[in-house]
Amino acid sequence: MVALAALVLALLSSPDAVQGQTDRPNVLFIAIDDLNDWTGALEGNPQARTPHMDKLASKGMVFTNAHCAAPACGPSRSALMTGMRPSTSGNYVNQNSFTKNPILNRSVLLTELLQQNGYYVAGSGKLFHGAHFKNEVQGRGFDDYYPSKTQDLFPFIDRFASPRPLNGMTKGVARYADWGPYAPDVTLEDINDGKTAKWAAETLLGGELKEPFFVGAGIFQPHLPNYALQEYFDRFPLDEMEIPEGYLEDDLEDVPAASSKQRHIAWAKAIRAAGQWKHAIQAYLASSAMTDELIGQMVGALEKSQYADNTIIVLWSDHGFQLGEKERWAKYSLWERATRVNMIWVAPGVTTPGSTTAKPANLLDIYPTLASLTAIDPPEGQLEGNDLSVLMKDPDAAWDKVSLTTFGFKNYGVRSERYRYIVYEDGSEELYDHQVDKWEWHNLANDPEYAAIKTKMRKAIPTHHEPIGAMQ
Repeated sequence: MVALAALVLALLSSPDAVQGQTDRPNVLFIAIDDLNDWTGALEGNPQARTPHMDKLASKGMVFTNAHCAAPACGPSRSALMTGMRPSTSGNYVNQNSFTKNPILNRSVLLTELLQQNGYYVAGSGKLFHGAHFKNEVQGRGFDDYYPSKTQDLFPFIDRFASPRPLNGMTKGVARYADWGPYAPDVTLEDINDGKTAKWAAETLLGGELKEPFFVGAGIFQPHLPNYALQEYFDRFPLDEMEIPEGYLEDDLEDVPAASSKQRHIAWAKAIRAAGQWKHAIQAYLASSAMTDELIGQMVGALEKSQYADNTIIVLWSDHGFQLGEKERWAKYSLWERATRVNMIWVAPGVTTPGSTTAKPANLLDIYPTLASLTAIDPPEGQLEGNDLSVLMKDPDAAWDKVSLTTFGFKNYGVRSERYRYIVYEDGSEELYDHQVDKWEWHNLANDPEYAAIKTKMRKAIPTHHEPIGAMQ
C-alpha cells in the first residue's frame, strides 16, 4: 500500500501531470458596465467609435443576439457569477443581498470553480455589483484583488473642467446623472478605470503569473456619471450628434401599463427639457470611446505577452442602456436596447476569426462555456445557461435556445432569433418581430395572427418564481 501511494504521488508530480495542468487555457475576463449596442461590432449607432473592440471582434466570435439575465447591475452580475437566473435565486434588484440569500451564498462562484481546479484568480474593478463585492463577497473566489478585497474600484478622480454638476442640471435627475469632461491635466492613468486597465496590462506583461490563470478586469464607464477626458468628447462634435434612431414619439401608446412601473421614466423628459439630450449622447459616446481605449491597452498587453497563444478572452457588458428610447434613460426595462449586450469570445483553437452568430445567447452562458473550454466539470445542478462552445465550433449548429431576461418578480423577456416576447406579472404582454421592426415600435401581442408565436415563446418562461430575497 505504501508503495502504491508512493507511485501515485510520483505520477501526480511528474512533468506530464504538471504539463496537463498548465495546458489548460488562461482566461482574460473583461466586464464593461452599462455598455449597450452602440459599438462597431453590434452596429447599434453609426456614430459610435470603438476600434479596439472591433479589432478584438475580428479575432474571434461575436454573439450579436446576446442578452443579460437581468437589466440591472446587481442581479445581472450575480446571475453571471453563479450561473443561476434571478427567478431561481430571488435576486431581482440591486438592493438584494448576496450573502443573506442562501441560494446564492451556497452556490459555487465561477471564480471559485476555477480556483478549486488549480487556477490563480486575480481581479480589479467592477466584476460584481459594488455593494455586493465591498460588503458581502469581499474577494471570495479570488487569490488577489486590486485595490483590495473590500474595495473593487480605485478612487474616483474629483478634478473637472467646471463645477459640478457639469451638465448644469439641478433637478429632474439623480445627482449621479451628470456628464462632462475632466480637468485638462487629468490623464487616462489618473482615472479609476485607467488604473484597473494599467493593473491588468502590467500583470499580463510582467510574465510572472502562475498558470493557468484568470485575470478579471471590470471597467465602470459608460455607467453614469459619464465623465471622460476632453479628447474623447472632441471625437464627437456636439453639432454632429443625432438623437437615437430608435426613438419614436408616442412609442408607449401600444405597450401595457405594467411597463410604467419600471424605473427612470421621467429622466428622459427632464434631459430633453433641459436641452441636454445631445450633450448626454455625446458624453455616453465619449465615455464608451474612452473605455474602448482601455480595452485596447489590456488586449494589446496580452498580445505582447508570453500568454497570448493560450489565453481565452471573453468581453461582456452587464446589460444595455436606453438614451431616450421609449422615454427611458436607464437600463431598467425588458426592451432590446436595455437587454442587448456585447459578448465577444476569442478562444484559441476554437473560435474562428471574424465569425458571428445571431443565435440567442445570454450572460448566463458564460459560466458553463468557460467550464467547457477549460475542461472543468461544472457544479452539479447549479448552472442554467448553455455551453456556447457548440456555436464557436460550428456557427451553423442546430440551436433551439432562446435568451431569457428577468426584471423583477414574474416579469420576463424572451428573445428568439426573430422575436421578442415580454410578459409582466399581471399577465399583460408585448411581442415584436425583429425581422421587420428592429426598434420595437409595433406591439403585436394582441394580434391573433401571432397567437402561436406567443404560445411557443411562453414555453421559455420559468415555472418557478422565487420570491424576492433578503435586502442588504
